[in-house]
Amino acid sequence: MAAEKIDANRGDLFEAFFAAAVAARFVKRAKEKKAKILPRISVSDVDKVLAEMMKKGYTKNVNDVGSAIIDTVTVNVSIPKKASDFLQTRSNWSKVSDLRTGAMNFANSHSRLNAQARGLSINERQDIIKITAAGTEDQKGTKADVKVEVNSPTNPDKRFRNIDYSLKVTGGEQFHQVSGLGFDKFLNIFSEMGLDVSSVQKQYDKKLTEFFDIEVYTKKYSSREAAQKTGGGDNLKVAAKIVYSKAQQILQDGLNAAGETEIKRKFADYIIYGLSRNVRTELVKFAGNGKVKTRVADRQFRDILINQRFVAEIKKTGDPKIEIYLANENGIKMSGKDNFIMQIRYKLEVASGKSGGMKVYKFYPRHYLEAQAGMFSI
Repeated sequence: MAAEKIDANRGDLFEAFFAAAVAARFVKRAKEKKAKILPRISVSDVDKVLAEMMKKGYTKNVNDVGSAIIDTVTVNVSIPKKASDFLQTRSNWSKVSDLRTGAMNFANSHSRLNAQARGLSINERQDIIKITAAGTEDQKGTKADVKVEVNSPTNPDKRFRNIDYSLKVTGGEQFHQVSGLGFDKFLNIFSEMGLDVSSVQKQYDKKLTEFFDIEVYTKKYSSREAAQKTGGGDNLKVAAKIVYSKAQQILQDGLNAAGETEIKRKFADYIIYGLSRNVRTELVKFAGNGKVKTRVADRQFRDILINQRFVAEIKKTGDPKIEIYLANENGIKMSGKDNFIMQIRYKLEVASGKSGGMKVYKFYPRHYLEAQAGMFSI
């Protein structure tokens, strides 16, 4: 069943539900210290946290099990205005109940989260548990959408393992992008993967300059239609496909080889950096019907990538796109969505802006790296 159409971004909404569910997991505690399994959180538990979050931020004092010592759980949410406005109306929540269910199921079933919540509930030490849904905050140095940070005022030197979560929903699989005109942008996105595409720069430049008007790419237009009618956008895509084809050839040679290769190492490093900025991060993918999949972007995942064989294909029609699939031990592509690892996609936008007080449009290419289902099951 298709999700109900709404004005807010589902990825932004998932952040809020996820933060609320994680907070509920830290608040709802066992009645006895010896209990190994925490009581399950319910929709009502998540809703209580979310309601307070959207009013003024959530703060809850909760006793350690069998103790007078009190922990404090806080949630702060910083999501785009459309998502915030949507969640201010409680009757809207039922329109995205699948996201709430997915967040709740994660909080009930995730072993590391439950172990952390149980440990903090029985350690007889004052803890401050801060959960932040940071979608619109400055995220330099991190890819986290939701962060869990723990500290203890009575034991300030204690080092806790904080957790960063990067959340993905269908249509929100992007984990890195490079934008703008110029061959240097191709060098940027591909060289970091260890791919040298400089040998096709002359072909790329020739394809652009053989067009009847080389200024067509940088001109400002009065409308999107005016830009599209020039044909300049189509020629940019043809030129881009020259570079993408070269990158695909290098990727196929390096990723399809048996054993470890330099291309595999750099490819794995690039994925880890793109997913996590090299900060231990857990990816949580909302897979629909209240289900989630997870993947920790760490050294263990890097080793898994390096020791696999892959097939890199370029789409023969449409916009330039490289798709990367898991291969078997003989290097043969494995079928099925769970073996589709990621894609590198070129998208040409006719972006709007202002010039001399007037709205204008110009060509603006973007290169997207997008995780697919296989990234969470490999």
